[in-house]
Amino acid sequence: MTISLLKKKTKSLVALLLAMMFVLMTGCGQKEETFNSEDVVLTFGGEEITLGEVYLYANTVIQDYEAIYGGEIWQTDVSVSKDDSANMEDLTRRDIIEDIVHVKLLTRKAAEYKVALDESDMEQVKRDTETFYSKLTDEQINDMQLSYDLINEVLQENALARKVYDEIIDGADIEVSDEEARETTFYDLYFECYAVASSGDVTNFSEDEKAAQYDRAVQAYNTLINPIESTTNNGTSSTNSNSTNIEGLAEYYGLQNSSYYTMTPSEIKGVYGEEISEMLYGLEDGSYSLVTESDFGYHIFYMKSLTDRDATDARKEDIIRVKKNEYMETLYADWMKDENYNFTYEKSVNFDVYKQIKF
Repeated sequence: MTISLLKKKTKSLVALLLAMMFVLMTGCGQKEETFNSEDVVLTFGGEEITLGEVYLYANTVIQDYEAIYGGEIWQTDVSVSKDDSANMEDLTRRDIIEDIVHVKLLTRKAAEYKVALDESDMEQVKRDTETFYSKLTDEQINDMQLSYDLINEVLQENALARKVYDEIIDGADIEVSDEEARETTFYDLYFECYAVASSGDVTNFSEDEKAAQYDRAVQAYNTLINPIESTTNNGTSSTNSNSTNIEGLAEYYGLQNSSYYTMTPSEIKGVYGEEISEMLYGLEDGSYSLVTESDFGYHIFYMKSLTDRDATDARKEDIIRVKKNEYMETLYADWMKDENYNFTYEKSVNFDVYKQIKF
C-alpha cells in the first residue's frame, strides 16, 4: 500500500504520477500562516503539518519516480514553458506541498458534501496502515518522527478526501464527445521530392525527377485499386488486403518515409495543411485517396480508421482527466479566497525542515 497524490499533473514528467489518496485534517480558519516547531514543514489554515506527514507523501513520490527513471531524475531539468525549465526536485517538492494544501481544502468540505467514512472504509484503512507501517525501517521511523497512529490518521484522511473528490467530480458531469477526442489512423504512401545528404543538406528534385516520382505514384495507385489476385494452397483465389498492399508497395518502391500515423484533426492539419486535412476526412474507412501533391512530394493515403476507437477512447480519458483537474483547480482557488488563507509556497514552507527529506 502506498500513499500517492491526485492533482493536475500537467508539467512534463509530473503527469506520470499515480492518482492520489487524500488527507483529511480539520482546523480553524487561522488567517496568518506561521511555524514555531522544529518538526513543522508548513502551517495551513491554523493546522501544523509535520515532517512525518509530508514524508509519507514524499517517500511515495520518490519511490514512484526512481522506479521509472532512476535516482538521477532529481538532477534533471524539465521544460515548464516554451522558454523556461526547472529542476525536477524543485518542481516535485513544490507539487507535494501543493497537493497537501489541496488535500486540506478538500477534506474541510466533507460535511458540506455529506461525505463520511463507513465501517468498510475504516477496515480497509486499518489493513493499509498495518501494511504501510510494517515496511518502514527503524531509521525512517526515527528520522522522520513516524508512528502507527500518524500513518493511520493520514490514511483515514486519504480515504475521506478521496470520497469528497469523487462526490464533487461526479456532480460536475464532465463528458467528452468522440468528435472532441477523435484520433484518426491512416497510412501515408509518400513519394518525397527532395534528397537529404549525409551532411544534412536538403536538395529539391528537378522537374524531371518530380515528374518521375509522380509517375511512380500513379503506378502505385493503379496497383492499389486493382489488387493482384493470388492462388492459395487450397486452390481458391485471394486478394491482398489494402493495408498489406500499401505497405508492400512502400517496400517495393523503397519509400522509407511511408508509415501508419495516428493523429488528431488539428495535428493532421498542422502537418499536411488544411486542404489535405479536408480531403482525408472526406475518405471512408478502407478507402484510398488519389495521388495528392504536397509541398514535399506526392502522397497516397489509405484511411484505416477515421475514428480509431482505441486511440480515441484513450485520448478521451486524457481530456476528461485534464478537465477534471481544471475544474478542481478552479474550486481550490475559490476556496482559498473564501477562507482568506494566507498561503504561498515561498513564504509558508519551512525549507530548513523540508530539506530533511532527501531526494
